[in-house]
Amino acid sequence: MAAFQTPKTSPAQRVRAAHPGSGHVASAPATWVLIGENVDHFGGVTLAGTSSLRAAAAASPRDDDTIALTARGPFGDFTAKTTLAALHEDEVTDPLARRWTGLVQSLIQRQVLSRDTAGLDITVESDVPLGAGLGSLYAADAAIALALAGGHGDIDTAPFRTRLAEICSHAVATYSSLAVLRARHSVALRGGGTGVSVLDYADGSLTEAPHPARHGVRVFSLAKELGKPYDVQTKAIANRREFIDAACSNFGVESLRQLPDATNRVVQWVEARRSVGDETAPDPDVARQWVQFCETETLRSLAAAKALRSRRANELFTLLNSPSEAHDLTTPDALVALARERGAVAARPAATGTSDAVIAFVPVQAADEFAAAMAKDLQVVEITPGEVARLED
Repeated sequence: MAAFQTPKTSPAQRVRAAHPGSGHVASAPATWVLIGENVDHFGGVTLAGTSSLRAAAAASPRDDDTIALTARGPFGDFTAKTTLAALHEDEVTDPLARRWTGLVQSLIQRQVLSRDTAGLDITVESDVPLGAGLGSLYAADAAIALALAGGHGDIDTAPFRTRLAEICSHAVATYSSLAVLRARHSVALRGGGTGVSVLDYADGSLTEAPHPARHGVRVFSLAKELGKPYDVQTKAIANRREFIDAACSNFGVESLRQLPDATNRVVQWVEARRSVGDETAPDPDVARQWVQFCETETLRSLAAAKALRSRRANELFTLLNSPSEAHDLTTPDALVALARERGAVAARPAATGTSDAVIAFVPVQAADEFAAAMAKDLQVVEITPGEVARLED
């Protein structure tokens, strides 16, 4: 194993040299989650930051109906040629080709791209390792979307960036076999700076809190291996989200966070469904567990944001180390424990359910020794603050 190293030239430089056309070039940062990765459907709060690692994309039109995709980076080399017609007919089977062709289709549907778009050359170069819990594919999504929208007059306005992030997440939810973590697109396109973004899904707001580094720590991603997406729990996450969406629809609310006494009322609703023979209704105890997890995790996220803003380091690290409410998703507990044993003041899963990596917070004075020791058995990536997605033209 080893500490992760990036190429000497930036992804933007590499993609500009590799792309066959003369279209727009954009780059977007890797993202990491501090807390709250599974509460967006509930209307909860997610804290996430950007990393200095980036992905870059170039896009230019072509005069046929072909979508030509080329990508290079820590996830390996990838090339594909397909069409929007093949996507409509469900003939695009490669996961990356389907994900990014679906993104093109979504941008057309939302009128960011012209309906007369005939074909595109899209090239991606990335320094973001796949499997480190740093949103490698999300960084590429954001860079592609920004490059394709490069000629839009509102490209740097908050409303347009919000819209672009929503389109990216919708495309992944529709066309990818992986679970979507919407905060990553939002932070890559709207966040940045030296702090951590606080996304409140109850009202869609994005504010900033100070970075944990100001408490004398360096931040690392730890993973057993790199190079593959983590898809083991995709179905479990989908079941959880479908249930929460159905509950919101039943109670006529945009999120369960808006519903008073949500846990008890949802359980009563499930029991009523089961009493009339609805075999699709989950077990009431499982339903209670899901809602209670979302409620308590949202409270932990709010408390973490408050601790960051009020400079209460001990409280922050205690919150990050405290066990979450019971849930049905597998977590890398052994790796979390190992990080703490070797000197991390806090460690938690990088993104429960969508990553098997761990984020560790290590005192500055012990960080080099910690990284060297962990790199003997694991893949280690240091996370330093990054910048928001931008055009590189």
